Amino acid sequence: MAFVLVIQGFDQGVRKDIEGSVFKIGRDPSNDLQLHDSEVSRFHAEIRANGSRLKVYDLGSSNGTFVNGVDQTRIQLHTGDRVLVGKTHLIFTTREQRAISDVSAEIRFEPDEAPVSRIIKAATPKITASTTGQPDSSLFQQDDIRRHFHVMYQTTMAVSQTLDIDHLLDRLLELIFDWVEADRGCIILLDEKTNEMLPKVSRYRSEFDEEAGMIISRRILDYVMEHSEGVLTTDARDDERWEAAGSIVGNQIKEAICVPLTGRYGVVGVIYIDTSRTNHGGVVKASQNQFSDEHLKMMVAIGHQAALAIEDTRYYSSMVQAERLAAMGQTITAISHHIKNIIQGVNGGSYLVDEGLATGDLKALNKGWEIVQRNQRRISDLVLDMLTFSKDRRPEVSSSNINHVAEDVVDILRPRAEQEQTELIFESLPGVHQYMFDPHGIHRALLNITSNALDAVQEQDDARVAIFVDHDMTSQLLQIIVSDNGKGIPSERHEQVFQAFVSGKGGQGTGLGLAVSRKILREHDGDIVIDSDGNSGTSFRLSWPSVSPTERAEKLRDSSVARQNNLH
Repeated sequence: MAFVLVIQGFDQGVRKDIEGSVFKIGRDPSNDLQLHDSEVSRFHAEIRANGSRLKVYDLGSSNGTFVNGVDQTRIQLHTGDRVLVGKTHLIFTTREQRAISDVSAEIRFEPDEAPVSRIIKAATPKITASTTGQPDSSLFQQDDIRRHFHVMYQTTMAVSQTLDIDHLLDRLLELIFDWVEADRGCIILLDEKTNEMLPKVSRYRSEFDEEAGMIISRRILDYVMEHSEGVLTTDARDDERWEAAGSIVGNQIKEAICVPLTGRYGVVGVIYIDTSRTNHGGVVKASQNQFSDEHLKMMVAIGHQAALAIEDTRYYSSMVQAERLAAMGQTITAISHHIKNIIQGVNGGSYLVDEGLATGDLKALNKGWEIVQRNQRRISDLVLDMLTFSKDRRPEVSSSNINHVAEDVVDILRPRAEQEQTELIFESLPGVHQYMFDPHGIHRALLNITSNALDAVQEQDDARVAIFVDHDMTSQLLQIIVSDNGKGIPSERHEQVFQAFVSGKGGQGTGLGLAVSRKILREHDGDIVIDSDGNSGTSFRLSWPSVSPTERAEKLRDSSVARQNNLH
């Protein structure tokens, strides 16, 4: 499964699976990945499938598409590639989804009744030298440094481009197999909770090797973990460090390398590779070895780089998990508080209904039923706001009249305004204006903003709320301005009021209305801006790009032409 992850930009954290033959990227809501970045074109780029390969195509965007820092018109993507569109940074990843249990099933740890193995070479990572992220050049001969630097550069790029441990380990094995003629390999991590060694990823040179699986000596793993020392071994029997019961692997494997994943705080696992090259002599000489001292030293360096990345990723994951738990606790607390207030309202209304039925007091009965209905609407609004806020939603764009949407909101709220003796003013945009937007989404956002404005003027003697529809021809923006003559919002609270569960209405508000409204506008590639000095009145400006049905059709056509041109 291939996917892209936004690692920097307004949409940071968004992940989208790449499905189908064409995956579209841009600001327009019709894209598979809609980016809320003003420097991204509406139809910026596409990722297209060509067999098993995926290529990214720039669609003539204003600011270009950069892959690993280079401006590209079209280029094949590989796992770990960084894609820059506008100010948004993406990571492209392809990874077969395989459960850990599948990897564990193909790797077995050998019992103690096995042949003797011996160590040819051993190497220990120098922690202080490599914590900077650079390979320790003292491990290598001078004429090998250039090649080792290239390998370590590729390793550093791999460990810096993902926060997914499984993907990181899989990429490391891929790099190792490109560099070393290994037949089998796996990475085993030490479980932080159970202290058990758990195979995480594996790789095979051939289908025959994969069918056979791997049998790894527990003695080697224990030695490497205990001594933090990488070893190069064969199945010869003359190393005193192994007892007679020790072994390297089964299946007549002759050579293997096992290195520790040594980080800042200890060993977090091992990397293991082996070769099934058959030896027809007795003891394998160094010149005959498929693995060399050079391979061992580089594997030790790679293991240390991988361990640092694993530690960092685990730390980051722990921080994210802690933040999620904290956010979940705050959310549950806030929702519970709002539901409790609503239930209290329902109970109060029910009491009046019961009293009215018992005494025949129609006034109390009507008042109680009115309270029950009002709180039913509140619980309904809370559920709808929660669904809208939590759902990754794509606007259902259609040709709609902005005046009609605003008029309907006014019609809904006018009875309330009259009851509260609030003047509700509406000024539409002259003429007939059809534009491409989601009428239901804009309707909900405008209803939330206007309802808040009515709440804000309840204590005013000359309460007034005005809705003004406009089209900024210069910036090509549709705008709806909702203003009131309430107390205003201090400038330091302008952004705070858009946070979820932040409400200035006490027990009457859910704290989701403004957050949901801004989310809807940003889904339209627009926003909501507050104009208020905190002393007298507030103005909310809802704005989003104006696209006529004709312009929409032309842009879709131009996008299709651009795709066809890039294919040739």
